[in-house]
Amino acid sequence: MAKNFAYKARDINGEIHKGTISAENERAVVNFIREKDYFVTEIKEVKDESSFDDIVSKIRGVSTKEIALFCRQLSTMIDAGVPLVTGISILIDQTYNPVLKRAFRDIYQQIQQGQTLSLAMKKHEKLFPTLMLHMIEAGEVGGVLDAVLARLADHLEKEHKMKEKIKSAMTYPIVVITLAFGIVMFILVKVMPTFMTMFQNMKTELPLPTKILLGASGFMQSYWWLLILSIFGIIGLASYLYKNSLEYRRKSDYITTKLPVFGVLLQKVAIARFSRTLSTLLYGGVPILTALDVVKNVTGNINMIEALSEASKDVRDGFTMSDTLKKSGIFTPMVVQMVGIGEETGQLDTMLNKIADFYESDVDDMVARLSSLMEPLMITILGIIIGGIIISVELPMFDAVTSVGR
Repeated sequence: MAKNFAYKARDINGEIHKGTISAENERAVVNFIREKDYFVTEIKEVKDESSFDDIVSKIRGVSTKEIALFCRQLSTMIDAGVPLVTGISILIDQTYNPVLKRAFRDIYQQIQQGQTLSLAMKKHEKLFPTLMLHMIEAGEVGGVLDAVLARLADHLEKEHKMKEKIKSAMTYPIVVITLAFGIVMFILVKVMPTFMTMFQNMKTELPLPTKILLGASGFMQSYWWLLILSIFGIIGLASYLYKNSLEYRRKSDYITTKLPVFGVLLQKVAIARFSRTLSTLLYGGVPILTALDVVKNVTGNINMIEALSEASKDVRDGFTMSDTLKKSGIFTPMVVQMVGIGEETGQLDTMLNKIADFYESDVDDMVARLSSLMEPLMITILGIIIGGIIISVELPMFDAVTSVGR
């Protein structure tokens, strides 16, 4: 089994060289260093530390923001004339994520052994986005790796900002719904049993809302675990069907896009992601057919994926992409027209970039409006739930007081 070794060596001019290498033993490391006509001064095994932060990083993985930072820093260093292998070495020291640091070490070793950056990164394809691997490969072939990395950084930074804005818009309603569920559960399980005894002693006909509330309270006291299992079971079944049933996923995505407000938002997010990713790939010199195959897997919508698969076939057969997008009925007329103009003028990447800018701006406005509307809406819903419970509890008391008055 290969181990990681850190080494120091001197060349014939006395200059010190440092690095890490994966090898079976120290003898293999010595042979590697001697092949470079260096003199070995130090070799020591580097053992992986299994710290709490390391475990957390493995679970969390690598974020889009971290990948964007890698692209930005490496692009800046290459543009400044820093050799690629030196740039990777610097990034190893500046990276705090243990998972990413180990990947950089391996990439550094492979580049030292004469491997290209794209091939070295492909061995860690689970960490890096597919479009990144294709663009870096195209950038190396075209000799514009620094420009491609800069464009990649722009793309990933905008993708990260869009995700964060959508997360922030969804956080408030999720918190309020969770809070409301917790309050209702507490009232049904802990508070209502007290009122249940009192209502039984009153020996009067209870109103329908009160009967429903008492029935729910009795069920929750005895079968609360069944409700929790049912919720997790439904979520698990839905996730399983979404991953394994193409028809279920197609219907699910179709229904999701038809939801009021949120459906339009998700459609615009998918179009912005498609436009930005395809524009970035084409700018990097990736062939259109390869780019379409990459893009269809980042939209997240099965109907859009199938439309892009059809577009790829049509382009391969000599047809324009705009005609296929129009035929699908998923893309807006503006997208179809601008893609058509881009194909006619030979500036498809520029047009797609403008489409992405427009829809990302539109998404920002929608998220801002949703955030401002969500707070009063959630408060109203929470008030209706709690108010309904209070009214259900007060109705029998009001009836009893009225009966006494008569």
